[in-house]
Amino acid sequence: MSNNWRKLTSCNTMMASLDGIRALSIFAVMLCHFGLTNLTLPYINKKDIFDTSRRIEYLPYYLSSLSVDSFLLLGGALRTYNVLEKLERKKFFYFKDVIQRYLRKFKYFLFALIFPYLYFYANRLTPALAVTIAFYATIFPLLGSGPTWFQDVGVQKEVCQENWPLNLLYVNNIIDPDRMCIVQTWYLGADMQLYLLAPLIVYPIWMWPSAGKYIIPVMLALSSLLTAYIIFETDTTVLFVSTFEDDKLASYFKWIHYFTPSRLFSYLAGVTLGKILSSIKNGNAEKTSKEVFYSSSILSTLALSVILYAVLQYISPDYKYSLGQSISLGVLIKIVVTFCIAWIIFVCETGHGGRTNRFLSCRPLQFISKLSFCMFLTHYIVINHLNGSTRQPEYFCFIRQTYVMIGHCVYTIFLSISLHLLVEAPSRALTKNIMTK
Repeated sequence: MSNNWRKLTSCNTMMASLDGIRALSIFAVMLCHFGLTNLTLPYINKKDIFDTSRRIEYLPYYLSSLSVDSFLLLGGALRTYNVLEKLERKKFFYFKDVIQRYLRKFKYFLFALIFPYLYFYANRLTPALAVTIAFYATIFPLLGSGPTWFQDVGVQKEVCQENWPLNLLYVNNIIDPDRMCIVQTWYLGADMQLYLLAPLIVYPIWMWPSAGKYIIPVMLALSSLLTAYIIFETDTTVLFVSTFEDDKLASYFKWIHYFTPSRLFSYLAGVTLGKILSSIKNGNAEKTSKEVFYSSSILSTLALSVILYAVLQYISPDYKYSLGQSISLGVLIKIVVTFCIAWIIFVCETGHGGRTNRFLSCRPLQFISKLSFCMFLTHYIVINHLNGSTRQPEYFCFIRQTYVMIGHCVYTIFLSISLHLLVEAPSRALTKNIMTK
């Protein structure tokens, strides 16, 4: 525990802006899930929720569902950066790298085969996940009661007792996604699947640098077309808008939110960012002029403003669903949001971030970033306990919900610290050699 606490409170100076992006992203994820589950509570003025939720102050809630794309962007960037560094040093081995992703130290793999109980100590990602699953399946149902306790907690107990192997194999977003243990862990499955795919993309870029200039744009274009095709075939919405038909909302979660190919563009954008950052660190990239910085910053701001306006129209009470508009928004919103986040990281890592870089690199955000994996696993415990133990209707108010959300974040941070101290969770995927360099 003392060793884990030292790591948790240590200061990172390598690509520290990524810590800030990750910390802000986990808060956005919590905001999205808090708002989503809030719709199930018995409010006296429940109709007002649907009326007021279309106002501009609720815009961050609708955009918070894109925070997962931010995580995938960071994952793709770090994965590419690591793979390229190992390829340059002739130390990249695919299967060893995959096992190290699943297991903390490769040498523990043989011990894990002989002594399965050592698995929980050798593992990289799975210990915190396994502990959380065990908590859901055994202890959590005993910690409260209420009119909807079984709906919020009891059902998860049954699902986790039945489908926990799918989580530990990271295929829970593919196999039986309608009965998923710890619903937010679909992201871990998608991230692991894209992690396995990344070297097959990075290696040709490294082996044939001249061809890589064409490979990346082509793959980004194909992934955008794939997103458009998925929306066209499923005729679904691209944002969770509570007043849309139930079948469209169900289709959204199955084919847009959980489905790994729908998230491919964000990960490929991260691959592109990782390749650029690697070239900059190795001195192989051309120096970017101030004109390019200023023009790209202005362009990204204008593009983001247009997307925000389009989202406001999309969630308007007067909006009538259109498949063509859903396809356009679904493709453009991923392109613009991922480009803006990638551009912020690029500006910070090239020394032009200024106050933005200092904010993203500050110690509190680094602390939250290292807790982000545990916060991701545990924040639904706080949400489910709050919802399941509610015994009387309340009055919905934006200010009150803000206070409840702050309290929810504080409880989640304390719960995450406890989990992190007991079972060390992964924070940053940079290798020791790169950190030393």
